Amino acid sequence: MTGTDPPPSGPAWVQILLTTVGLLGATGGVAAVVTIALRRRRFRTDAAELLTDTALTIVGPLRGRVTELELETAEFRGRALAAEREISELRVHHRDLTALLRRWRAAIMASDATIGTIRDHVRAVRSVRPDEYRSRSTPDG
Repeated sequence: MTGTDPPPSGPAWVQILLTTVGLLGATGGVAAVVTIALRRRRFRTDAAELLTDTALTIVGPLRGRVTELELETAEFRGRALAAEREISELRVHHRDLTALLRRWRAAIMASDATIGTIRDHVRAVRSVRPDEYRSRSTPDG
């Protein structure tokens, strides 16, 4: 054997069979690659659809709950503002009543205090604000 002689290749039908199998295998390989590429797109599409459906399933109830919470928040803010106004009014009344009690105490503790002068102090307050102090001074109202 010299370096130029072709190697023995066996019968011709074996070469034809191997060539045919190789071609079929190659086309099968190409087909497999194409199938994988097409399935990959389909997998991506399916995954996107699944994620979208899941997101919509979750987002719908969350939107409803957020709306409910926003309404509750608005209601509680209104209540808080009303409470702040009431507290402010009560502070003013507390300050007024404290000043009134201090004046009455001073009138009672004065060295020249008499029942008549104390009654005059009470009448003076009632004439200035009869409805406010009368409703608070009686147990019924």
